[in-house]
Amino acid sequence: MDTKIVKKKSKLKFVFGGLAILVMIGVCILYFIRQKKTYNVSAEDIQTDAVTQGKFEDMLMVTAQTQSLNSSLVNVLEGGVVKEIFAEDGQIVTKGQPIARVYNPNTEFSYMNQETGIMQQVSQMRTTLLELKNQELAQDKELLQAQNDYNTALQSFNLQKRLYDADIGKKTDYDISVQNLAYQKQRKSIIEKGFSTEKSSRNTQMTAVNTSMGQMDRSLQVLRSNKNNFLIMAPASGRLSSFAISLGENLISGRSIGKVDLMDGYKLVAKVDEYYINKLQNGIKGMLDNNDQPYEVVITKILPEVKDGQFLVELNFTDKKPDNLKIGMTFGLKLKLSADTQSTMISKGSFFKETNGKWIFVVKGNRAEKRTISLGRENPLYYEVVSGLKPGETVITSDYSDLKKYEILDIKK
Repeated sequence: MDTKIVKKKSKLKFVFGGLAILVMIGVCILYFIRQKKTYNVSAEDIQTDAVTQGKFEDMLMVTAQTQSLNSSLVNVLEGGVVKEIFAEDGQIVTKGQPIARVYNPNTEFSYMNQETGIMQQVSQMRTTLLELKNQELAQDKELLQAQNDYNTALQSFNLQKRLYDADIGKKTDYDISVQNLAYQKQRKSIIEKGFSTEKSSRNTQMTAVNTSMGQMDRSLQVLRSNKNNFLIMAPASGRLSSFAISLGENLISGRSIGKVDLMDGYKLVAKVDEYYINKLQNGIKGMLDNNDQPYEVVITKILPEVKDGQFLVELNFTDKKPDNLKIGMTFGLKLKLSADTQSTMISKGSFFKETNGKWIFVVKGNRAEKRTISLGRENPLYYEVVSGLKPGETVITSDYSDLKKYEILDIKK
């Protein structure tokens, strides 16, 4: 009996001991889970900046280049191989001046075939028109003959009637004259009816033929003028620019091979990061400094097509402009997006690439701790802090590539 009790107590001790061990292991695991990930960094490997309070300029710095205020594109109307070049880039040209010539044997052969076909159709139509006019002439002659024969028959009838009434003429001659007059009258009536019907039909045919001939003549003129498309001409008078083609180069129809600057003024064109595509609009003003002299500019056109992460903005001078402006000159511009405000700010840095402005490391003594923040506007120097930071605090603004998976940093000096 005592032996059973002893065995039972031993078994209970074993069970309770195992449970205690499991509880201790769970507590340890829970402790380590709750421990924040810490990483040692050298003070020399990070850059810190203070959170400041001050005037935040909501502005954008861009580089703009001068271009002609108005220009006209030089387009290839008919594709082909460049055979001759008559002008150079930068040359002053006049409207209609030949600047290059291309040649395409297949197109030339096609033009010749089309021209031959049109001329053959025109020739056939002229033959048809001539036949209709000959028919008209023949019918006029027939109508004239019928009228003459009727007049002759009428005269004969009148003569025979007088003779017959005077008992001088023969009755047979009188009867013949009556019969002949009736015949010529009916014949003239039939010819007149046929003449009216055929004349109407013939006039319709002649109108249709003349209309077709007019269309063919216009087609022939267009075809012949298209041959001039092998000659590339200046679309306007001005300075030829962006013109760089070579002999033997194959040009495709519709391609732009340059432009003619009209030399009627200048505009500025700037490439802007796509981040600002919804922040810019026509009418936003900016400043340009040239030789320590400020000049005001204004956005006049936004081209929303994004290419390589950028879009184009056109600007004009509002009043005065720098002297001796030339196409291709570059200037730094400051665009004012909104009024200045008193804001909490942090310096721009590489940290933003990894955090997207949603968190940052805040330094306290020899440690830095991860903190959730919210950023608002930005300019070339600062981010505006919406929440999460106070003026006077210190933050790490350098690259976070090796730090993003940690929550606490031990800074070693």
